[in-house]
Amino acid sequence: MVVVDINMVTRINRRSSSSLSMLYITLTLITLLVDLAYCSVTCGLGIKSVGGTVPSGDIVLEYGSGVPLEITCILQSDTIIVQNLFRERIDSNNKTKFPSHRIVFYKNAEIVPSQYVTIVNSTAALLRIPNPPAGRNTYYCTLLLDYELRQNDSYANSDGDHSSTTLSSDSSTLPPVQPATTSSTTDGSHQLGSLLGVCLNTVYVGYKPEIIRNFTCISENWVNLRCNWSTSENPIRTTYKLLFRLPGRAGGRIFINCPTDSDIRDNNCYWDFYTKPMYRQAYEFYDFRLNGQNALGNVSTFFNFHHYANIIPASPINITVIEKTESSVMFKWSVGTMTNFPRDLIHKIEYKSQWDSNPEQWHSVNISDECNAPILSNKTNSFLYDMNCQERDNDFYYFNVTGLKYPFTHYDFRIYVRSSLARGEDKWSLPGCITLKTKSSIPKRPPRSDLGIFDCITSRTDKTKRDIFIYWQRIDDSEKCGDSFEYRAYYTSNIMPNETTIHYSNEIYESYAKFQGLNTSVGYNFTVYSSNNQGLSTDYSTIYVPSESERLEKPILLTKIVFDQQGVFELSWKNAGTTKLSTADEDNYYTLFWCENVKGHPHQCNGYVNWTHVPGSEFRYNVTILNYNVKNHYQFAISANSRRLLSNETNCYHKNNSNSSGMVWESCTIQNNITSRKVENVWVSIIGSTFIGLKWNINCTDRIGLVGEYQIFYCSVASVNSNMCNGSMLSKTISREAAQKEGGFTLVTNLKPNTTYIISITISTNYGKGIHSDPLLVTTLGLGGGWYFKQEYSKFIHQLMKNSFLCMNR
Repeated sequence: MVVVDINMVTRINRRSSSSLSMLYITLTLITLLVDLAYCSVTCGLGIKSVGGTVPSGDIVLEYGSGVPLEITCILQSDTIIVQNLFRERIDSNNKTKFPSHRIVFYKNAEIVPSQYVTIVNSTAALLRIPNPPAGRNTYYCTLLLDYELRQNDSYANSDGDHSSTTLSSDSSTLPPVQPATTSSTTDGSHQLGSLLGVCLNTVYVGYKPEIIRNFTCISENWVNLRCNWSTSENPIRTTYKLLFRLPGRAGGRIFINCPTDSDIRDNNCYWDFYTKPMYRQAYEFYDFRLNGQNALGNVSTFFNFHHYANIIPASPINITVIEKTESSVMFKWSVGTMTNFPRDLIHKIEYKSQWDSNPEQWHSVNISDECNAPILSNKTNSFLYDMNCQERDNDFYYFNVTGLKYPFTHYDFRIYVRSSLARGEDKWSLPGCITLKTKSSIPKRPPRSDLGIFDCITSRTDKTKRDIFIYWQRIDDSEKCGDSFEYRAYYTSNIMPNETTIHYSNEIYESYAKFQGLNTSVGYNFTVYSSNNQGLSTDYSTIYVPSESERLEKPILLTKIVFDQQGVFELSWKNAGTTKLSTADEDNYYTLFWCENVKGHPHQCNGYVNWTHVPGSEFRYNVTILNYNVKNHYQFAISANSRRLLSNETNCYHKNNSNSSGMVWESCTIQNNITSRKVENVWVSIIGSTFIGLKWNINCTDRIGLVGEYQIFYCSVASVNSNMCNGSMLSKTISREAAQKEGGFTLVTNLKPNTTYIISITISTNYGKGIHSDPLLVTTLGLGGGWYFKQEYSKFIHQLMKNSFLCMNR
């Protein structure tokens, strides 16, 4: 008989006398069980061990039920190892230690804290965890063979009060100790300092089977049925079995199993016409029962399943175009197996064209099935259809898609189908697809034009003749609507009474037409159409070009500044001297044109032309070009325009009271920031003993007001080999107007004879100071040396001498 050491038990502190009594009773019962199992406890059939655990094998507990985890590890006292431990039970402190003091419990690879272990008697220890965490864990009972080396790992020193400590569900709170594998056997051979495995238990702490709430079934094309469900994670193995019964007297009494065990293995079940039991296509409703089972109990969930509301049809098939126009398409299609479906079907049609800006966006068609069947016309042998009306016969559905925006265009169509009982966008079939091209039509519109969108070049040999270029904004490709597209431009004349002659352009391109040898004293009214193989556009554009004597004066010096920011340009110009401001009955304004072209000016622009109107009081304007293409050139032009306003309340323009200068193309282009520019080509044109004449080229930027003034900097230097000033730097300022008047010339005076000077020029602009020109080293002539100058400046010098002589006489 094994006796419990009561003194050892009473060393464990208790919160109350009742808990002490319960533990005492528990230990007494365990002692009795240990006594009964003293000679028979083993770890398992065929397993050699020095003991075992009670209970043995797997342990299943319900999480949160209040039932503690209790495992008693019992050593067999008749084994050599345990008998040897009885002989060595006096430790270095002269205390009696039984073999049970050497028992160490592990949870997986981590040692269990001592507060959860109680010594029952000399050969048994109890593991008791009040609220074990949910999970699957393996608990090991091990025997410490070398007590002296590993006494800190035993429970012999656990005399403290651990009654207030609880085992955390987070296993990381346990100190990690890996159980050592040992080759020890019951013959007593072992290595000192090692652990000997006694037995183990796999512990499952989990939940009873739950009620399933995410049960779904889908029929594919009304030929099969698949049901799926998912379960929450449960450490305890739980299985679900699905059964169904059919409504009605016969089917309502019997529940039918899933054809295979896939419900148990994979939480799904599948039926079709070849499974046993087979798929019951004709029943609109099913009654399902889902039985869940595990070691803790059973549960059943019931579902009334609406079969016909959970069918996803196959894609529509046999999609055919039976008639089409430039803006409509009549479709015919079938639905295969779903043709005999006893409930209505709903269809959805989507389409997109090759011209849609967003290729991912589809247009939806509103479909209604409340209409009559198609009627066959005997005269045309074609169907007559209502607008937006779905129709069907025994085998096919019909629908006429109308209101298509683009003729002569490729369209992609998608047709979907679903049960009328279905709810949700996830019940649509995959689409049946077809691509087609609508019929062609005449172009939708003529090219866009504007007042002043023309250019005239007078013949060099015959001043009474001129070539006229008229421009337009070409239409989009989506508006051409047919093959053999082109523009047609012409003007008419009445050479004979009641007889009109059409004069077509000599040359015509995508963005302009050229008329050669027209009279400079005649005004012309040009007409421009869009044309294809179906005919001319209904509307047309007109461009009036006045005679040369009637044309407004052209703006001058159109200059383009190209900024670092792509697509941003600044345009500036000067007006003609006779340009008028707008009045109450007359609108005077400028039109700025720009053209995207592969080549720059002076090549004729054949790209996309656009424009904007600018008030007549402006002389500078910023243009930002959308969809800027860095590979292309952007040519700019300007026209001065005048339109007389009507006196009525409509405030419209009278078409006959307008005039324009025509287009003036840019004459100057400045790249990047003008402040980085310096005056180029500076040279000395005249030298005297007390003056130096400077000459430079006036750039196009200097002519339009961007340059405010010129500054000449000069100083004497020690020698011709030195650039260092021999004294202070002097300067002279010349206004833009004065520089233009003198053609880029100035005289630096009051210099010393026979002295070398360093001279440079810089510009001052609206954006800041420019860069100094390359410096010149110039030596004045000696006294009495006269002067040196080119013949072209003799008149200027003679005038200068005359002025000097007059000043001396005064």
